[in-house]
Amino acid sequence: MKQVFYAKQLNVGDVVELDEKTAHHLFDVTRTTSKETIRIVDCDHQLFYGHVQTKPWIEIVEKLDNQNQGKLDITLCAALIKADKWEWMLQKATELGVSRIVPFTSKNTMIQIEPKKAGRKLERWQAICQGACQQSNRTDLVQIEPICTIQELDRYKSQMNVCAWEKEALEDHICCTLNQIDQSVTFVIGPEGGITAQEAMALEEKGFVLCSLGENILRAETAACYVCATAQYAYSANLAKKLVDKEIETKEIQ
Repeated sequence: MKQVFYAKQLNVGDVVELDEKTAHHLFDVTRTTSKETIRIVDCDHQLFYGHVQTKPWIEIVEKLDNQNQGKLDITLCAALIKADKWEWMLQKATELGVSRIVPFTSKNTMIQIEPKKAGRKLERWQAICQGACQQSNRTDLVQIEPICTIQELDRYKSQMNVCAWEKEALEDHICCTLNQIDQSVTFVIGPEGGITAQEAMALEEKGFVLCSLGENILRAETAACYVCATAQYAYSANLAKKLVDKEIETKEIQ
């Protein structure tokens, strides 16, 4: 089912006007017809069914249950890399369920964005994430934070905080680290070449766990997607285990 995002609060019975860009995509690109039903998500991430009227109008006809409850909250702090790789990473990380992306710079970061261009970059990145949300039927928008430095990442800490680092012991692999994942996690992925030892130690002092991604995950954009996928798998596995344990406990009581 086709889906669009709306920048204001919605209520059943509203007849809303889509912005020019969204209306063009819905009516002219995807050729949505009158009376067709679509999903529409408001600024509070509330999900509705809407009946398409004439361009650019949508009538809100039904409110749906929030589909985002119980999902893993992933914050991805990623060092800036080349534009094509960065934008590919934004799209794939969004499809893998990331909640927030924090672009940052570190000592080994080769990409520098002028402050006067940062606003336009953020708008473009947000648009890429929104498009990926629509393509993957997500009902929540990924939040792109302003560009910061690696020293400022502690402000984005979650219940679990992990930094990709060149660890060699098997017990330091990310899969072992994520065994205890619960509701939220923050990842730090450095640029090509990784972060420096001093930066890694500073993050560790702030509560980040240093762990390895293995020998085969070498590219920064691949690493970012790998940690999101691994976290989702670990979270699903832990959730399944809890459900099985609860079922066993119920049967024992009976």
